[in-house]
Amino acid sequence: MRLILLGTPGAGKGEQATRLSKNFRIPHISTGDLLRREMEEGTEVGRRISEFVNQGELVSDDITQAILENRLREADCRSGFILDGFPRNLNQADFLRAALARMQAPVDVVLNIEVPDSTVIDRLAMRNRRDDTPETIRHRLKVYRKVTAPLVDYYDRAGILKRIDGDGSPEEVTKRILANLARTA
Repeated sequence: MRLILLGTPGAGKGEQATRLSKNFRIPHISTGDLLRREMEEGTEVGRRISEFVNQGELVSDDITQAILENRLREADCRSGFILDGFPRNLNQADFLRAALARMQAPVDVVLNIEVPDSTVIDRLAMRNRRDDTPETIRHRLKVYRKVTAPLVDYYDRAGILKRIDGDGSPEEVTKRILANLARTA
């Protein structure tokens, strides 16, 4: 199974991806984790990524796409994967569709985890990460609505989008996802 998880920052994509990865025994690929690893290692690419992150902006497509494509070509992705944090815009969605077509591995389902802004702000404030200040969170929500939200329509038109109520405990949301996926199978 090849899944994409969409939703605002703080919607619970990472938590749900981890749970689904265990359930389906496929890798959870978080572009955020891939990018943070580059920053932690202090690579040249990592320094460029830090500039975007510190300003609350999305990392440029060319950087994200190159890192992700390398990861998708690894052996553990052959039986499926869960993408968390990618694509973030229509250009990345087109890139992903083409890259997966080359690998003969199209996306099966896109899950849009929908959560109210107030819940997002509360959740992110509790993470205590340096880039999760209230001002940065509000800016990221604004950027999400402008740049990433059009993906919901993109995947809905493709007939592979499922909307998931993400307001609830992680266990409740996982049950909703699994029930929705069972209806798809």
